[in-house]
Amino acid sequence: MIRNEDTERARRRGAHASGFPAVALALLLGLGSGACSREQKPAASPPAAPTAAAPPAASAPREIVPPPPPTAETAKPEMMSPAMPPSKGPPAPQDPEALSQALNDLRSPDAEVRADAVLEIEPQGVGLRTLVDTLRDPDPEVRMAVVSQLEDADAPEAVTGLVTALHDQDPDVVLEAIDALEFVGDDNVVSDLRRLLDHKDPEVREAAKDAIEYLQED
Repeated sequence: MIRNEDTERARRRGAHASGFPAVALALLLGLGSGACSREQKPAASPPAAPTAAAPPAASAPREIVPPPPPTAETAKPEMMSPAMPPSKGPPAPQDPEALSQALNDLRSPDAEVRADAVLEIEPQGVGLRTLVDTLRDPDPEVRMAVVSQLEDADAPEAVTGLVTALHDQDPDVVLEAIDALEFVGDDNVVSDLRRLLDHKDPEVREAAKDAIEYLQED
């Protein structure tokens, strides 16, 4: 019995002695293979950076074609430049037949016919001299028509005729002459207008005063 127990103990010790290294070896091999597998596993690559979008290709510059200039048919009224006034040249000579007819009408006994004839005479050349002479017409309406025509004349003879009309016996003719001289704007007639400041007609005096002030403003 004693031998059997000793034998059994010896067997168990042998089993324990022979089994431990095998188990330990297996564990070491398992750990080693795991370590190897962990070492051999490739490292995860970092996430790729997002690629920037390529800028759009620059388009070729477009050629700018200027619009055609506006014409009278296509331009708007505000786009059209105002027309330049025509230059004032010498007046065209009066038609000889019209002048001849007006000179004949000046001999009419009818004052209205003579006044209409005066308005048909252009204040230039023969017509200008005729108008100045007609300031001696007996009818004041005819003389007033003469002053109206001389006002539009651009000649020293016309201004002389208007100064003559300042001495007319009819106040209406004098008033018409004052207005005409003020319109002409010749300040050389101021001395002639001053003589009217003592005129018997108050309207003439007032008109002469206003004309003198207007002509002496500049």
